[in-house]
Parts: sequence; structure tokens; C-alpha cells
Amino acid sequence: MTTNTVSLIPRRERGWRMGLGNMLAKEINSWLRTRRWWMQCLIALALLNGLFVANMEATHSVLNAGLSFLMIAAWAAPFVAILMGQDSILGERQSGTAAWVLSKPLRRPAFILAKLIAYGLGLLATWVVLPGGIAYLQFRAYGLDQLSISGYVAAMGLVYLNLLFYLTLALMLATLFNGRGPGLGAALLNFMIWLPFLADPIVEYAPWLLKVMPWNLLMPFGFSAGSPLAGYLILEAPLPTVTPIIFTAVWCVLFIRIAIWRFRREEF
Repeated sequence: MTTNTVSLIPRRERGWRMGLGNMLAKEINSWLRTRRWWMQCLIALALLNGLFVANMEATHSVLNAGLSFLMIAAWAAPFVAILMGQDSILGERQSGTAAWVLSKPLRRPAFILAKLIAYGLGLLATWVVLPGGIAYLQFRAYGLDQLSISGYVAAMGLVYLNLLFYLTLALMLATLFNGRGPGLGAALLNFMIWLPFLADPIVEYAPWLLKVMPWNLLMPFGFSAGSPLAGYLILEAPLPTVTPIIFTAVWCVLFIRIAIWRFRREEF
């Protein structure tokens, strides 16, 4: 669904919020009135919950199955967020839709924020709430009857924070570059960063990166011994550090501010 097929309704927003309501309604409809939402649900359930069951049947260890759930969440969800977030802006820029809609009463910050809110909510529902809720039932079905709801919800919050990091990164890259190469590079790096040939030099020469990047939120960096921060929350154990959580949130804010700053200077 393109922007010019949506009826724009007059709103009363002023300043940087001008046009946000209309643009947000258009973006949400692009999820709800197309196949996007249920296709994302099917993919998420197959990857996250399906592999949870497969790992459980293979290892008979609910902890290993839970770690595999977090590992796939750390890889697959950001990959989808990067591709969709990047295409949401590049597709409209290249088709001319962005220039058309910005000729209406729509401020450029509202354009970017509508993308962030709609895609953030869509990915939250399809890649966090739905598979996460089913995974909770799977944990209980496989023997973790005492699993804390509050700790589990907090762990799913880290899953979403990790996803938001890559979504905001993709939106920023889509405003800085005209091609999909940088976004695909970021997605590929997210797959490869845990491999020993990249992880070992980071641990040895730049361990401070582990404190400012989201790599340890969902899985132990480089498959080393220990538990990711989400694992501590699920088990209701004290977190060894909250620094990566704080920095990841800061990165998200910084990425979206850069995206808005750059998009304001875009010529159409």
C-alpha cells in the first residue's frame, strides 16, 4: 500500500508534530490491512517457537532450548527490523512517494517518527509479544512451572530493546545513504559478530565495546561461558551490569535524532 492510496484526514497538530497522525495511520494500515502482520507472525513463530521445540526434542534441556530462543531472537528479529526499517524509507524515497507526501502538511520529523512508531509497534507484536507469550507457555509445559512472569517480561523487554537498536539503526542508515548496502552490512555484521574470528579480538583488545553495545543482552558474547543479561532476568538473578542496557537505549535515541537531522536536509 502506498501513501497516495490513503485518504488523508485533516488534523490539528502543530510544529514538528504536523501530519504525524495521518502519517502514523497510513503506516499502521500498511501493517493491518496487508499480509505483512500475519506473515511476520508465521515467520516469527516458525523460527523462535518452532526451533524452541526442535532444540528441546534434540537436547531434552529446557535451558538449552531457552538459550536457542534468545539466540534466534538476537539474530532473526534484528535482521527483519533492518530490512523493513531501511526499505520503509528507501522505498518511498526511490519511488517518489516521500517527495509527494512531504508536499502536504507533514513535517519531516513526523515522517521519521511515524515510521519508528508503526514499525516499532508492529515488530513488538509479531516478534516479541506473540512468540514470547507462546515461549512462556512452552517453558512451563517443559517443566519450568516456577518461571517468574515479571522476570520473563523484563527479559522480553531486552529482546525488544535489542530489536529497537537495529530498527533505529536501519532508519538512520536509510537517511544517510541511497542504497541498501549499509543496512545489509549491518545485518551481516549482526550475524558474524559472535564468531570467534571477530569476537576474540574484541574481547582481547576492545572489551569496552561489550559495555556500550547490545551484544550481551540476549546471548553470551562469542558463545563464551556465562549467561546473557536476559538469562539473569529470567532466573531472577541480580544483573552483573546495567551499562549495556543504558547505552543501547542511548544509541536508539541518538540514531533516531541523526535520522531526523539528516532527513530535514534531504532535497526532494
